[in-house]
Amino acid sequence: MGKIFGTFGVRGIANEKITPEFALKMGMAFGTLLKREQPGKELWVVVGRDTRVSGEMLKNALISGLLSVGVNVIDVGIAPTPAIQFACKYFKVDGGAVITASHNPPEYNGIKLLEPNGLGLRKEREEIVEELFFKEDYSRAKWDEIGQLVKRDIIRPYIDAIKAKVDVEAIRKRRPFVVVDTSNGAGSLVLPYLLRELGCKVVSVNAHPDGHFPARNPEPNEENLQGFMKIVKALGADFGIAQDGDADRSVFIDENGNFVQGDKTFALVVKAMLEENKGGLVVTTIATSHIIDELAKTYGGKVLKTKVGDLIVSRALLEHNGLVGGEENGGVIFPDHVLGRDGAMTAAKIVEIFAKSGKKFSELINELPKFYQVKTKRHIEGDRKAIVARVAEIAEKEGLKVDTTDGTKVLFEDGWVLVRASGTEPIIRIFAEARSEEKAKEYLNIGLELLEKALKG
Repeated sequence: MGKIFGTFGVRGIANEKITPEFALKMGMAFGTLLKREQPGKELWVVVGRDTRVSGEMLKNALISGLLSVGVNVIDVGIAPTPAIQFACKYFKVDGGAVITASHNPPEYNGIKLLEPNGLGLRKEREEIVEELFFKEDYSRAKWDEIGQLVKRDIIRPYIDAIKAKVDVEAIRKRRPFVVVDTSNGAGSLVLPYLLRELGCKVVSVNAHPDGHFPARNPEPNEENLQGFMKIVKALGADFGIAQDGDADRSVFIDENGNFVQGDKTFALVVKAMLEENKGGLVVTTIATSHIIDELAKTYGGKVLKTKVGDLIVSRALLEHNGLVGGEENGGVIFPDHVLGRDGAMTAAKIVEIFAKSGKKFSELINELPKFYQVKTKRHIEGDRKAIVARVAEIAEKEGLKVDTTDGTKVLFEDGWVLVRASGTEPIIRIFAEARSEEKAKEYLNIGLELLEKALKG
């Protein structure tokens, strides 16, 4: 039997790998799983999409598949991925599906399947969907038992739920000036309106929904945001917020036009929430800055480290009753709101933190524990995981302290280096961190040397 799903859902080139036929079969397989798990029950699934050109075609095909096996569908149209995850709980449905390729270029699309609580589908249920998909073993409904389709709005309830979780009065009192870049994605329908309703002065760029992503690549990294960084500084804004295509992440630009690393904005949220809750469990990945560990020590929190992946972090938050979770790429998870990364909720919380502080955005960042990170990557074909495992063997033989939670992380007194195979590209990433930039570069070189030895071996 073949394999469809990656770490969270499936992605590929639209109309090549992710075709209408593929989406139709996926809908039928998912619907059949639900029907066989709960025979005789009236079943409902929420379906939504991001702004990609192929989105409507694939959404309609997936919905047809669900209807054909007798599952009812609530179509929420274009919405951020976290809003569709929120819709699962809001409408009390039996599952969900998101048509999105997140931060990938415009020619890509994909499908994410969701549990009733909005979390990504459990691995054992994904495996059943795959089996049904490849065997084409579907529970087709009789002509008079085909599912019904209704359309509902989720944007308004989603915005209201976020507003209920922050101090709107404090924000309105300071009235931050915020520039937003929603990359012509699904966040265009939420972020500018949410910030305005919170009391911010808002200027939007790239905020008309357009699945061609004409302004920039939807991945909100420093390279793709050079123009936006200049705009934030030129307008004299308090800070800028940029999102990816499906708006599950928000990254920030300070008032001087500087890009702020994702784990630093995650750290601002962690610090605030540990203070507000007098401690709590923070879940993050092995690749995230040790700033989080320092803050947890200072504010009475605990840290649980997981493998890389927002779905893994979300599951750990649910399992261990965590307070907040996040990743080094700027994805923050608020488990009492949505069991997944949520760009709009992250933006609202950071706006609240800024408003209450009375400080400049750069000052808030500079107050965090000082760590320096350097990153690089190597393009490597072949069995990358075996190569990374060999890195661990070599490091241990050399007497280094090693953590193999995900990849090979070598721990030093004042820092670390992580050598990890990408799950989606033919590359091995090397991240290093230390309390000085010089040491971080030194540790990065140690990681690169270990990788070279593994490759020779």
